[in-house]
Amino acid sequence: MIRRGMSLFAQTVILLLMGLLLAQAVTVVMVISRPPPRPDIHGLTEIAERLTGRIPQRRSSLVMTRTARPPAQGELVEDPRLTALLADMTGRPPGAVRLYYEADQSASFPFRRHRRERGVTIRRGEPLFFNAVVGGVREGDGWRVARTPPKPFLNVWQKWTLIWFGLTTLLLVPLAWIFARRLTRPMRRFVEAADGFGREAPAPALPVEGPKELRTAAEALNRMQARIDEHIRERTSMIGAIAHDLRTPLARIAFRIEAAPDAMREKVQADVEQMRTMIAETIAFVRGASAPFRPERIDLAALIGRIAEQAKDTGRPVSFEGAPPAWVMGDALSLERLIDNLVNNAVAFGGAAEIVIARTGGQVAVMVHDRGPGLSEAMLDRAFEPFERGEPSRSRSTGGVGLGLTIARAIARTHGGTLALANRVGGGLEARLILPADDPGTATNH
Repeated sequence: MIRRGMSLFAQTVILLLMGLLLAQAVTVVMVISRPPPRPDIHGLTEIAERLTGRIPQRRSSLVMTRTARPPAQGELVEDPRLTALLADMTGRPPGAVRLYYEADQSASFPFRRHRRERGVTIRRGEPLFFNAVVGGVREGDGWRVARTPPKPFLNVWQKWTLIWFGLTTLLLVPLAWIFARRLTRPMRRFVEAADGFGREAPAPALPVEGPKELRTAAEALNRMQARIDEHIRERTSMIGAIAHDLRTPLARIAFRIEAAPDAMREKVQADVEQMRTMIAETIAFVRGASAPFRPERIDLAALIGRIAEQAKDTGRPVSFEGAPPAWVMGDALSLERLIDNLVNNAVAFGGAAEIVIARTGGQVAVMVHDRGPGLSEAMLDRAFEPFERGEPSRSRSTGGVGLGLTIARAIARTHGGTLALANRVGGGLEARLILPADDPGTATNH
């Protein structure tokens, strides 16, 4: 009945109609198989015959008792004319007879075409009682009392009604669950795909599936994503081209300054070298942003171990105690560049780097610690902006031109992770990288 691509509105209307039809079908079956019970009616003649013993117990639902005192009236009403009529039927004087009853006030009272007196229907001269009624006659020192039995909290028909309602609910719950799952499954996939938008470069297209509204939204997002990717490629290519073309005039400046006085030549050459460094970093950043993303299953602990060993071989103070395998999905070259940037920053600004890896549930966290001066609170997030540095110079000896953290955060986001900086207690800085684990396991710290 529900076709692929049908709108949410149409699917919801179909669900409601099917639920309504099912509920109505169950109600019809209940009414046919279990018709409502007939009302328990007691005529004044039946009461008189029960009080005089002319009707046995099996032929009447009235309950007979013997009491020392006459029946109490309570909240019931009394009609002297009906009491006198009962006395006449039982052959007792009016003072030896009691009759109390609950007047009927129902607007849909049966036999409403017949005459009613004080809430009692009179049919062919016979008073009929549809509610509680108590009659009593004096016998010797006591009283013989006939009364309607107390009504149960739920009669048989009401119990069957509740059973049928429960059955209707049991039938509707699986139907509602199936429809809800059918409606929400494409929504969930849509949300998961949309949440990954911007994390991968380029991000995969959203699946065009599900209801009409979701298909339209997915197509619109895919078109928007294509335009954004094209815009980013154009800007990245333009920045790379500008940075590359600046090398030629810088080379001419360096060549022509050779004839300048020594003091001026040294200053200009220093500026040229700084610009060359900035251009080289910019080109490296552009190449990294436009490089293809080739995900594979990587043991991040082993990758960090290789980086630490290479750093030690070159004389850099980097410590890593090792850790069990911590598998992630990612591009090995990009992740190596990310970790190496964090290590280089820690060594350049803090004198040494300490790497710690922790695996908790579905995440792998890598912390790179140093004991340097740290950063101000305002700089903790600004440090990721291009060419932003806590140390104002652009000297290679003090850490480069300020693109390392920008590249690192871009790589982290491409892998669906996060990268943040925080000052350590006692001094120093912590760079915390969090990536989704490929094999979530028990929490382990090293």
